[in-house]
Amino acid sequence: MTKLAEVVEQKSDAPLHGVQSGRVEKRHSESQSDGQAKVRIKKAKYAMLLAYQGKNYFGMQIQKGHPTIEGELISAMHKLGWITEQMKEQPSLFHFQRAARTDRAVSAVRQICGMELPQRDDYAIIGVNELNTLLPEDIRVISMRRATNLFHPQKKCCARTYSYTLPTFAFAKPTELTNAAFRIKKETIDEINHLLSIYKGTHNFFNYTSKREFDDRSCFRYILSFECGEPFLFHDDVRNEDVEFIQLTVKGQSFILHQIRKMVGMVIAVVRELQYKSYIQRTFESDRVDVPKAPGLGLLLERVHYDVYDRKHAKTHEPLTDWGPEVEARVKEVKFELITKEILISELRHQSMLQWLADLVRHDFCADPEAEELPKQTFLTMAVAKAEEAAKAAAEKMEVKEENVPSCEDGAKQEALEDGTTANVSSCGDTIKKEIQEDGTTVDIPPACTDAIKKEIQGDNVTVQSGQITEHCRACMLGMWSVIPGKGAIKLCEWSTHSIGQSYQLACPLRLFQK
Repeated sequence: MTKLAEVVEQKSDAPLHGVQSGRVEKRHSESQSDGQAKVRIKKAKYAMLLAYQGKNYFGMQIQKGHPTIEGELISAMHKLGWITEQMKEQPSLFHFQRAARTDRAVSAVRQICGMELPQRDDYAIIGVNELNTLLPEDIRVISMRRATNLFHPQKKCCARTYSYTLPTFAFAKPTELTNAAFRIKKETIDEINHLLSIYKGTHNFFNYTSKREFDDRSCFRYILSFECGEPFLFHDDVRNEDVEFIQLTVKGQSFILHQIRKMVGMVIAVVRELQYKSYIQRTFESDRVDVPKAPGLGLLLERVHYDVYDRKHAKTHEPLTDWGPEVEARVKEVKFELITKEILISELRHQSMLQWLADLVRHDFCADPEAEELPKQTFLTMAVAKAEEAAKAAAEKMEVKEENVPSCEDGAKQEALEDGTTANVSSCGDTIKKEIQEDGTTVDIPPACTDAIKKEIQGDNVTVQSGQITEHCRACMLGMWSVIPGKGAIKLCEWSTHSIGQSYQLACPLRLFQK
């Protein structure tokens, strides 16, 4: 072989020889220029503490087409450049997770989120302020701090604490008025705490959620504590009166959908004597029971607990259960102004608990129509049964005399001296006629009289004024029993079909205003 042939053969084999020896050099077009070299951004795992008022949102987790807490939060992080457009559309790309998926309208004061972000030392102060300037007023980021690379806010959480705030008149007895003037007794608080303690421990809560069966192991939940706090007063500026509220606090490893609201609803039903105490234990058994679900307004995620995580990483990372006195002071301030105050005001304005109580007296605990249960009326008439017993005793001592009543236009006054009943009607326009059929008494009462109308029933200290008639009508229907001489116990009626401010002539359970 000539020298020229040897040179040509060596050149032709050079690329192959380079591949075999691993020494192939990239072409100039394939290599990156110095100005185009990519800079690797250091990232770290962070825990975020936030609070929010949930009434304007469809829960915590993102739902396309609906406003959610995560949707607002991730959108704000994208505007700040913390995450890319792709990460915004697919949050799992920056490992975004939350500790608890709160439902629609449910609020939280110490929700924890975990995420991977570009490493910075000023997230806790500057980063928090940047986020809050872009977030709605009802979502507040409280603080941020570094977490371990494997931190998962849901899986590392060992317990959750929720509170439920409600007016104390929800626990009124059948012999007590259900209105703003109600003040709970210590004996009732002790009874509530006893009922709440029944839920402590591990139980099958399949009756406290939906679309679950008794043999579903996921229905077993462990409750660590369930307690009733001390009552407190909140002033209603519209009605210029103080209303008493109370808070129930429950701590458990985890909860299933609707569980807390149904536990609260069941306790209210028992305290109001619409159900037996023993029925609570029955709800843990295999028979299907329709447990009443309390309104969602008062429910609040108070805290998520990371006790095991905090002990394990105490030397390298800050705790995530207790964020320290400075952060806790901020949490307390945000909690009242953003969440608690709104819960109290909303309850006073919309009276969701009062409306729910109106339906509770008709609630059917027997969900299976073929089950051998007592009829629905048995549960509805437990309170009325006491009234009938008292009415029978009162009827032996009272006798109503029939009296003639002049027309309303001339002014009318009826007195039944023996039973102490009085009905004063001032002069006014047109009248409607009220007839008490059992005793034959007929009284002309104006449908819309601006003058005072007063009815006193001796024996149960019931007084109804014209300016307070709607309050007392609802109060009576929601649990107060009354004895009308010669007439017997009251009958439950449908006030909830009327709006506040409308005439209650067709809905008064004391029959003071009736067609």
